[in-house]
Amino acid sequence: MSKKVYFLLLLYSVITLLSSCVDEISKQQTGGIAYLQIKGATLFNSNYPPNAELDDKIVTLRIMAFDAVGVCVSNKRYDAARYDIIKHEINKGTYDFVFVANEPYTENASPLNGISNHSNLENISFPESTVNSSDNIPMVQEIKNVEVLGDNGKSKVDGIVHDPLELSLSRLATRIDILLEANEDLTPFFKGVTFEKIPKSVPLMSENNGSVARDITRTFTVDESYFTTVTPSDEQKGRGVVWVKAMTRFILPFSNFTPTKDENKAVNFTVNMENKYSPSAKLKIETAGVGSATEDNYTLPRDAALFVKASVKLPFELNIEVSDWGERKGYWQVQDRYLNVSQIEADITDFNGARITFSSNMPVVKVLPTVSVNNTAQTMNTENVFNDLILADGETSTTRFAYTYDPVKGEGTGYMDILMDEYNLDEATFGSYPNGRHTTFGLTLSAENEDGSNPLQREIKVNTSQYGIRWIGNQWNFFAYMGAFFRDNEMGERIISMQLNRMIFQNYQIGNWEVRVDDPYKDQIILSTTPSFDPHVGTDNPGNPENYPVRPNEYKQEEVNNDGTKINGKGRVYFRVGWRSENLNDKDYLGERKPRYATISLTHTLDETKPGEWQPEYKIYLRQGEGADYFMDPTTSIDTGPLAGKERKLARKISPYNLTDPDMKDKGESYSALYVSASQLHKGVFVTYPTQAGAFYQWGLDKTNTSLDAYRFRAYHPSQPAESGYPTSGYWANVYPVKIPMWDSNGSDSDIEYGYGNLYENCPEGYHRPSDGYTNQTAYNGRYPNFRSVDNASTYLDYKGDVVIPTDYSDQIEYSEWRQSLWKNPWPGETVSGTAIVTVGKNFVPKDVYRERTAPEYKTHLDDISLTYGFYADGFFDRRPIKLQKNTEKTLYAVAVNTPSVAYRGTVAYNKDNNASVFFPGAGRRRNESNGALEFSSETAYYWSSSMAPSPPSINTDRHSLAAWAIEINNFESTGPGHVETMATFGLSIRCVRNEQVSN
Repeated sequence: MSKKVYFLLLLYSVITLLSSCVDEISKQQTGGIAYLQIKGATLFNSNYPPNAELDDKIVTLRIMAFDAVGVCVSNKRYDAARYDIIKHEINKGTYDFVFVANEPYTENASPLNGISNHSNLENISFPESTVNSSDNIPMVQEIKNVEVLGDNGKSKVDGIVHDPLELSLSRLATRIDILLEANEDLTPFFKGVTFEKIPKSVPLMSENNGSVARDITRTFTVDESYFTTVTPSDEQKGRGVVWVKAMTRFILPFSNFTPTKDENKAVNFTVNMENKYSPSAKLKIETAGVGSATEDNYTLPRDAALFVKASVKLPFELNIEVSDWGERKGYWQVQDRYLNVSQIEADITDFNGARITFSSNMPVVKVLPTVSVNNTAQTMNTENVFNDLILADGETSTTRFAYTYDPVKGEGTGYMDILMDEYNLDEATFGSYPNGRHTTFGLTLSAENEDGSNPLQREIKVNTSQYGIRWIGNQWNFFAYMGAFFRDNEMGERIISMQLNRMIFQNYQIGNWEVRVDDPYKDQIILSTTPSFDPHVGTDNPGNPENYPVRPNEYKQEEVNNDGTKINGKGRVYFRVGWRSENLNDKDYLGERKPRYATISLTHTLDETKPGEWQPEYKIYLRQGEGADYFMDPTTSIDTGPLAGKERKLARKISPYNLTDPDMKDKGESYSALYVSASQLHKGVFVTYPTQAGAFYQWGLDKTNTSLDAYRFRAYHPSQPAESGYPTSGYWANVYPVKIPMWDSNGSDSDIEYGYGNLYENCPEGYHRPSDGYTNQTAYNGRYPNFRSVDNASTYLDYKGDVVIPTDYSDQIEYSEWRQSLWKNPWPGETVSGTAIVTVGKNFVPKDVYRERTAPEYKTHLDDISLTYGFYADGFFDRRPIKLQKNTEKTLYAVAVNTPSVAYRGTVAYNKDNNASVFFPGAGRRRNESNGALEFSSETAYYWSSSMAPSPPSINTDRHSLAAWAIEINNFESTGPGHVETMATFGLSIRCVRNEQVSN
């Protein structure tokens, strides 16, 4: 209490003393002195240990008596203790008595000294600081119409004679005890708890302090005496609980108001976690409402004892039980039927879910088949909005809902995971919602008798937000997840999701799916149907997946041993996958660990699935480890092709990341630069996530042409500008050199300019741009020339238009790091469409030719390289909404669109011999003309090599056309993966490979 307040209270006491009734018996007695015997006993046999002596302790008791018109006729404070019998002298007569125990003031300073009339008590409040766990708890009781009989202390109330009169004082406080549990050891993170919005004061006589400011916060740290670590019980262990903390005896000022459902006045409870999400909830209990309904009560009435059972999950699970604090249950209302729900409002996106737990004493609890829409009379079918909540006849559970009732105990418990399903925005409707679709659904939970009678219902308001697009997915249409990526120390959730069609041959019922961890990875990988509880996942600012570990759904006992190795569901495919431990493989000379690999298998229905018939199954490839790794083992020999029987000497460790510029890395929408100057060797850095496109780079511009100085080291933005806004000049270099550039520094050919690698090696130290054949002379890599005359298909022409006989240079791929690192059986030649018509010839005598494909067809050589195309869950792509990413040609899709952090679907390359995998995002490229216009974004990956392709002089000029070898990676039959001669003024991605360790 401030000195000012203390002075005013003391002054008030002095001024009113002349008119107060402090021990003035002798002045007011007219018929002889009687006395009233009072015993403080009934309340204080506390049923709520421990520390019961603090709950019940009485050190002072003030007795005030008021006559029929409210005038104070007696006011005296006694030193007292529990069970004491106090003899209070007073005239015989009938009075209203007010008893105050443990008033938090010294006797001389108490504002109660100055009471002259009963109405004065309405102005007495105690500060919140006086109601706490350390001091004696203030208590009060009023008993009206007490007749003092004057017969050895006897009194009469409501016709009953008392000797002595026993009190049942009401504490001006609420006691809260908490049992906090978790499915992981939170010892390193748990720091204590906080209560917020505590009332600033407690009135003495009123049970309602709704008008009081609620701006007090109390924080309790884990090193205080409130906290005790408890060994989990067998029942808790059965639910996967490994950590339990008991928190005993938080004494807070009571908080009572009307209406009791005003959640804005609720006391907020937070579990304080360091470096983790700190869950919080409003303290509430459900009480009787109108008719069969229940109602949320956010009050903490005085003299109420609350036992809070809380589970550190997401969302925070919290249930409150009212327990006896003394012989009563405070002022809570109790009803015969109940349906307790952990929360009645939830906010979800289409990436996360809300878990609602509930309990009831009714034999049946179910979700009603329709939901309201936006608080209107409009309704929709529940199964069209939320995933698999509706029970069929005789069912008590679905894949997202379960209720278990014990008829002996007459009680049951259940849960439901609320997850969006078919209501997800699809490609057709997305354009109508530029800011996403936001809808509130009213989902009704009904507790009933088995015949459906006597229902008790709770509506749960579900606020949904969808910012991106979803598609019907499968492994053939490129809209399904094909892999997942984790760094060495990452184990947290990766979200795998896709929509399923309904089954047309099964009355359009929702489809079903199953996922299992493949052998031998069951002790490494964990699956869960539990949705993500990251409140921000599905937005452009999701939380860290490492804060959301993957655990089996403890409510789904029908899963195989409930061990997270096999799960199933209906409707939308949605599950989370994680690793059970970090990757602790040995480190190499650069400090990188060899990654671990695993697979899981997903089986699902199609729209044409018939009962009992075949369902497609495909593998999802998992990788844990950010270190570069061999995709193809360099110690193996090559089986077929030009290198058959030779060792794979040039296989290199491939980085899992594209390259970008450090100034562009992890930048968001506010970043507007179209390029960054990368004017130093090894300046490039790896992107943070494998799905991110990184920057586009031109191969390397003419060293001797000073007019190109402003362009030569640029890293270009991967997604801007999109359709317009290109500068008309000064943006894109499209000038070819006089001499043929070469990556190596050594050589004597006068037609060649050597040493480009010393200028344009963007890969960081320890890495380099992979070769595709020679790097000190032109690499042909296959049959060349490969131009057939349009007029005579049997005739080959060179760039001059002269008839030639092609030469087979296929053996040059022995020097290709790209081909040996990625292909089981490296292909020779070039992969191009055979339909493109180009013009060759000199002296204005053009001749039309088509470019012959000299590499094998992918669809006939599936064993040479194994690819699958689609989405990739790397902790970035799987947590953000997929939106429109426009390039020059068409509208495609990405996450973090129009930013340097843009991420795409792409190609998972996998090695069937050891399940090693590496992902290549379909970043597309920038064209060498049209000022670097974007093309093929979200479709194809293009990567530079360090090898020059044939570069004959351009028509009627002395300059060379400057073609370099690049690789093209996708899984489309029309083009397929392969190697292409690409003009070096294109902007492509760069994927680096590791330098070989040099032995001493």
